[in-house]
Amino acid sequence: MITDSMHPFFAFGLSDAVLDALTRKGFTAPSSIQNIALPRLLADQGHLVVKARTGTGKTAAFGIPLVERLTQGGHAPRALILTPTRELALQISREIASLTTGPFPRITAVYGGASIRTQILDLKRGTEIVVGTPGRIMDLLERKVLDLSAIDWFILDEADEMLDMGFIEDVETILKAVKSERRVALFSATMPDAILRIVRDHIGDVEILEDTVSEDEKPAVDQYYLVIKKEDRLEALRRIIDGADEFYGLIFCATKAGTDELARRLVEGGYSAEAIHGDLSQEARERTLRRFRSKLTTILVATDVAARGLDIERLTHVINWDLPHDKETYVHRIGRTGRAGRRGQAVSLALPAERGSIRHLSRSMEHTLGSKIQWMKVPPVKTVMNAIKNRILNSVITVLPPIPQALPDAPSELALEAEIPPAPLHTPLNTQVSRELIEKLGPERAVEALITLAYGELLDPSRYSLVTEFQEIAPREEVRGRVSSKHPVSRRGFDRPDRDTGRYANRYGADRGAASGVSRVYVGIGRRHGASAKDVANLLMKAGSVPGHLVDAIEMKDYCAFATLPEDAARRACAFSRKTPENPMIKPAF
Repeated sequence: MITDSMHPFFAFGLSDAVLDALTRKGFTAPSSIQNIALPRLLADQGHLVVKARTGTGKTAAFGIPLVERLTQGGHAPRALILTPTRELALQISREIASLTTGPFPRITAVYGGASIRTQILDLKRGTEIVVGTPGRIMDLLERKVLDLSAIDWFILDEADEMLDMGFIEDVETILKAVKSERRVALFSATMPDAILRIVRDHIGDVEILEDTVSEDEKPAVDQYYLVIKKEDRLEALRRIIDGADEFYGLIFCATKAGTDELARRLVEGGYSAEAIHGDLSQEARERTLRRFRSKLTTILVATDVAARGLDIERLTHVINWDLPHDKETYVHRIGRTGRAGRRGQAVSLALPAERGSIRHLSRSMEHTLGSKIQWMKVPPVKTVMNAIKNRILNSVITVLPPIPQALPDAPSELALEAEIPPAPLHTPLNTQVSRELIEKLGPERAVEALITLAYGELLDPSRYSLVTEFQEIAPREEVRGRVSSKHPVSRRGFDRPDRDTGRYANRYGADRGAASGVSRVYVGIGRRHGASAKDVANLLMKAGSVPGHLVDAIEMKDYCAFATLPEDAARRACAFSRKTPENPMIKPAF
């Protein structure tokens, strides 16, 4: 048990309640920025100006003193924290709230895109700390519902980002509305002239401290770059994603339109991706982030502004689809992975004209982080295929369902070669059997034998390819998800029905006894294109030459759709799509 005197934050003179909160959160030692900020902010006077990058523990550096000092309620807020984005405002408010152990301080987040009436009611109920974006703070001041007369602490986070987003005039207006006796804490990754002018005009001469990141605090990130033509970037990205043991990452684009376009292309390629940028409504942004945090989606395509303040745990990759304009932005991006003792990977897709920029960035990273950005080649097809096969193998071994009743008429040639007889109906293909197959056939061929024994010939080599040479077994994302599910899957991706008990209903709504006569197709239009289920049905009726009642189980998504057709109609629809490229793409879904 750690006694108070043994606590790593004990030397700062914090209360037992705050020390207990830090222990619960797993704080093992103060970061370098916390060592800079805590003694000064816990003192009775003085301003603080720090040059510090994202991901160094800034929120706790100013949040701990606020929780320590603001232990009583009052008639008006005592602290104001300005942030450039709503996501950062929400993150800061949650982080500070997690440090409180009593009824005070109360924290209110105010930002655009959410109900201002709700925020006004929260302010009227009473709050000690207001965290908000400049635009919403200005709006509340104009409505005379936010009282800044009692503000003792004025904290400006990501000051340089405020400048880039055009908020700096609002910041000055808000700063003038606060009493002159307030204390200012300003944090900025860079100190451009406009920020230095604010410091001089409103704070006076003050020492600008620079956060020195220790080796232990530097992100544990392996940095790579590729030099590749613009038209080949998507191909390279797909190989990076498919070749990773696990991919849970952020992809940075320079523009909002770029994020939407890349997310759409990834979704159409079968990847679980979504875009986030400033044009999304607050509700849509929060919904997108909830899905990403819960790993319902594993790829988030974002602009730098939209990603500000995102604190996502266990990210494996950061991809720079577009190179950042400066080294600070690059460090901000890659610092989102390689945290908490886990290594991450950052890959930059540089165009041939950007060779000079990437070399300059590499030299800067060697000085800043102690490691260069290493050149890498596009992952070869064989490497990607092996990674995919290994994932399938692990999925099959980890979750092996009972053998479905509708087995193939004969075991696969691979199974016969390995002298593994077909298992009795509903007998689990257990780990021991899997291991025996691996030993006899080797891991690559064992994958095919296992899946054939358990599911039939589920994997069709012609269904998915990175390039024309990529003609080996490579399931789409939907197939990988079903292989690892607990439900048997037929060779066309349908849940097999048990003919005696009806145990496995057809997931897509086809007749239980007719699963072999229908196919699932992918259609390259979705809700974001303005299409409805009726539009998809009409297209498939025309392309497959079938009446409407045979187009079944239409599933609309943002950038694509799925539907069920009779087998012969599905083949006609795919052929129709290939012959008429001006129409939306139609192809087998699995």
